[in-house]
Amino acid sequence: MSTVNLKKLAVGIRSIEDLEVRLKYNIEKNGKLIHITRNKPKRSKELCNGGSLFWVINRRVLVRQKILNIKQIVGDDNKLFAGILLENKIIKVRPTPMKPFQGWRYYENEDVPPDITDDGFNDEFNNELNKLGLY
Repeated sequence: MSTVNLKKLAVGIRSIEDLEVRLKYNIEKNGKLIHITRNKPKRSKELCNGGSLFWVINRRVLVRQKILNIKQIVGDDNKLFAGILLENKIIKVRPTPMKPFQGWRYYENEDVPPDITDDGFNDEFNNELNKLGLY
């Protein structure tokens, strides 16, 4: 079975640090790190086969989180949602420009940016390296 990923806009988030704060709140509220979305991805099995959720922050893909599972969730009005259970670890990736879109999109393995190993640089410095073509 192949693996596929998702990309998602981090609405209202301006930095990786902002995302970390929101994820911490998510854990406190739900007891686990779960992203709730209206529609269940049709390729759920491929997503749970080593896929990741790539976060787009300020029109750039900056980080990813491994997808652990996707579950159906029943909301307050008995509406069905999909809950994407994520690993509580953010992995930086090479900053990659991304045009705005709504919801989430599939992100094929050949299109995803590579991980950045522990470089010790902040977001601004990594973005400058990317602009200069040094990544």
